[in-house]
Amino acid sequence: MPITKEMLEKRAAAVRLGGKGSMRRTVKAVHKSSAGENKQIQNSLKQLGVSPINEIDEAFFLRTDGTAFVFKNPKVQASMQSQCFVVSGSYDTKQLTDVLPERGGRSRRERWRR
Repeated sequence: MPITKEMLEKRAAAVRLGGKGSMRRTVKAVHKSSAGENKQIQNSLKQLGVSPINEIDEAFFLRTDGTAFVFKNPKVQASMQSQCFVVSGSYDTKQLTDVLPERGGRSRRERWRR
């Protein structure tokens, strides 16, 4: 089968990432997943000497804008020597009044003023 000009143009268009006149690449670069990043994080945590803390049902992170990060069944790791806590897992963002209704969404300063 002879190679025609149309066949060459078709192949050239398949490896060109941009428009006409752009540079050709033989292979389109595939980005790596975050698996390598996860390994780096685990190695850093290992260097800190964190150990898992079991039986924690919920964790709250209160923010100054009146919202909170709510972790259900988080994976908590701690290192008492370096005073480092690691909380990982899926979380929801909720309003502070929904998370702590008895607090009423007031800040610590507002409670001390009363």
